[in-house]
Amino acid sequence: MNTLLSALGKSLAERWVQLLALPGALFAALAAAASVLGHRHALDWRLLSSSAEDLAAGYDRRPVSALLLAAALLLIGAAVGLLARGLGSLVEKVWLASGPRWLVGGLVRRRRHRWNTEEDAVATGPAAAKASHVEARNAIALTEPARPAWIGDRLRSVGVRVQGQYGLDFAFTWPRLWIVLPEPCRDDLITARAALTSASTQSGWGLLYLCLGAQWWPAALAGVVLLLLGRRRGRDAAGNLADLTESAVDVYAVDLARALGEDPPSGHVPPALGRQLSERFRKGA
Repeated sequence: MNTLLSALGKSLAERWVQLLALPGALFAALAAAASVLGHRHALDWRLLSSSAEDLAAGYDRRPVSALLLAAALLLIGAAVGLLARGLGSLVEKVWLASGPRWLVGGLVRRRRHRWNTEEDAVATGPAAAKASHVEARNAIALTEPARPAWIGDRLRSVGVRVQGQYGLDFAFTWPRLWIVLPEPCRDDLITARAALTSASTQSGWGLLYLCLGAQWWPAALAGVVLLLLGRRRGRDAAGNLADLTESAVDVYAVDLARALGEDPPSGHVPPALGRQLSERFRKGA
């Protein structure tokens, strides 16, 4: 047990340094460079080198000072890293936002209009063009849009599709289904969820670099790149998480029904049984 705890402690420490301290220390170093260079001398590496030499000349090179400096850099890096993660959480809330209606209503209506246009073309257009309209419709959303962002609609569509196919209220079904999922499946879902968090955190770093860009313009470029990459990674992660979640329901909903004393003869959960199970899960709520 002591060996296991030591290994876990080492792993957590390495992960903390990798995810928070080191990127934060890099940002702090760039912020210090930005304070020296500014916009006017943004790429003047000679000025930066001269300032670094002046700083090094004042360093007394004692071990205690070195330790204090290293500790200070790690703490600053960790603080900046926590700030980036906090901003990433805000970015994720924006990705998943459903309101307020006065703010996002226009975006939702535009997405819904585009989706309905493609849906009508699928229903009434020529058969030769049907496949392209289906692809265009699904690129907007798999179900009629109700969120301002693609990521929010992609994750919301899981519940809509599950209820339509099986009659299961996803919000009440998922905690019960999680219990019967095999460990490899749960691990895949946890990994997919972590990928979405990582993508939003990358966008959080992008916001920090954009703020630094007010003092040093190259940082603004880095911020734009990080935001674009974070959004792309977020869409990929959300799509993967939605696919895995819906697949888990497809494959293991029958196991959940059997665990609750039901035995669907068809080998899948019909809508009538799904609605019955959902009523049990709600308990009158």
